[in-house]
Amino acid sequence: MIKLQDHEAIIIKDKDGVHHYYYGSDKKRSADQPRSFFLPPYAETVKNWWSRGPRRERKGEVSFENFDMRPHFMKFEFNCRTSDNVELVLEGVFFWEIIDLPTMNRMTGDTSGDMCYHVRSQFITHVAGVTLKTFMQEQHNIARKVLEEDPVFYTTRGVKLHSLEVTRYQCADKSTSEILEQIIQQTTNRMNRLSQAESENEVTMFRLQGQIEQSKLNTSLLEIQHQQSTQEASVAGRSESDRVSSFLEGLEKQVPDLEERIKIWEVLRKTDALTVVSQGGASLYYTPNDVDLSIETRHNCGKAASASV
Repeated sequence: MIKLQDHEAIIIKDKDGVHHYYYGSDKKRSADQPRSFFLPPYAETVKNWWSRGPRRERKGEVSFENFDMRPHFMKFEFNCRTSDNVELVLEGVFFWEIIDLPTMNRMTGDTSGDMCYHVRSQFITHVAGVTLKTFMQEQHNIARKVLEEDPVFYTTRGVKLHSLEVTRYQCADKSTSEILEQIIQQTTNRMNRLSQAESENEVTMFRLQGQIEQSKLNTSLLEIQHQQSTQEASVAGRSESDRVSSFLEGLEKQVPDLEERIKIWEVLRKTDALTVVSQGGASLYYTPNDVDLSIETRHNCGKAASASV
């Protein structure tokens, strides 16, 4: 009895040479097709022989009867030459899947070998048109072109290529490989220096942003302090104005003359100033004008001097 798992498929050739396809998946299997069955009389399973190895140079070494219908990876390796005559060894991997088993069975007997040879021919064509420097910069774009350029090739063989990537490359010639390693090392060092410079620039920018924010806060603080000082001065001025106005209005009946009332206010203010000075340890100096002091000299029968205050 043959028992198929969900991801498996098998090809049975009956006594007349007709191929019949059996699937383990319920989605692909028809209603009248069993999942487990006995091999009919005079029938046989179709065995496939595929090439193996990353270069697929060993043909017919892999034989199997059950097909794995799940997507899976396959490695490849081949040589190609750039336009400046540098021979490269490319290594990569592609992710592929069998989507039409009858078509694949009719079109090819070595699906893995066909895909690898086709990918190799396309890479050889694209790499031959660019220099080594361009290939180093555009290898992913070249791989994408190889993947998207000829979908009909894979469709006619019942397979689908999901992705294609170059994982490694090296020069076939040892001396050229050493030079390439030096170039790669210099490029890596340059990228590291650029990353370090970017990090330092980010730190500097963050510090400057902090200083800018601090300056803005200081400016806001000065504005607030200025507003407070202005308000305090305004309040003090209005208070002093109210005091003067109240004083002058209170003496209006006793001292009708406004100038006299102002002089009285000035005297009181001087008295307040003297009181404040006397309470401290400061020294007070008066000019002759402050005390209304005058000195005069009179001649009376000789020399005589007098002073009046």
